[in-house]
Amino acid sequence: MKQKIFKLILILIIGGLGGVLADQFLLPFLADAPFFSQIEFIERAKDGTTIINKTERITIAENTAAEEAIRRINPSITAVQTLSKNKQIIREGTGFIVFSDGLIITAADLVPEKAGQYLVFQENSSSTAQVIKRDGKNNLALLKIEKTNLPVVPLADLNELALGERIILMGVQTPHLLEKDAGQVPKDNFYRFINLGTIRGIKEETISLNLSEEDPLANGGPLINTKGEVVGLNLVNQNGLTKTAPVNIIKEFIKI
Repeated sequence: MKQKIFKLILILIIGGLGGVLADQFLLPFLADAPFFSQIEFIERAKDGTTIINKTERITIAENTAAEEAIRRINPSITAVQTLSKNKQIIREGTGFIVFSDGLIITAADLVPEKAGQYLVFQENSSSTAQVIKRDGKNNLALLKIEKTNLPVVPLADLNELALGERIILMGVQTPHLLEKDAGQVPKDNFYRFINLGTIRGIKEETISLNLSEEDPLANGGPLINTKGEVVGLNLVNQNGLTKTAPVNIIKEFIKI
């Protein structure tokens, strides 16, 4: 048994020495021959260089990326309420600011015609809004409030979206205020909610997701990527998520 082990060790030593000798003497010698000099690894041995291809892997924690994206877009998310002429809430959902001079996009069915009043809520205030544009086909509406220097959402490029990309659906719980509290929104009465998923399919007229959303308060809210860019607008009714209008339709609607 000892003799076998000794032979094995001897073979390994001889093999190692053979490899060193071949690398230092045989390969450089062969590199001078025309036939062998055309072989890449032999040619490299001539000048004693060894090429190492360095591979770097950057691991991104999805949870951290999602948190940063939500934090980036939070200031631009609004709640939307429609009141009847006797001040009763008849519709409520979500919207988001697309222009700093007070233009907000949401779902058209959140702001039906001939209503008594439209309200837009930010975290610390509320404003009366006007509907200045509708798109019945895609169920989009553009609202205007009398404010300036507002934080806006960045819009993604549809061509850069990828199947399997992580996305975040966002919605806002609409505050229910007494008339005496109009214009002020208590912080504990304004909160956001999210739903995480991935993109299953991308078309010019809709984005397919692998998630479902049953809360109608998400209606009109943004679908964002992990960069904090809006990739679509979610349309949610009492039966759940029905469609996500992609960012190209949003851009066409607001003309940018």
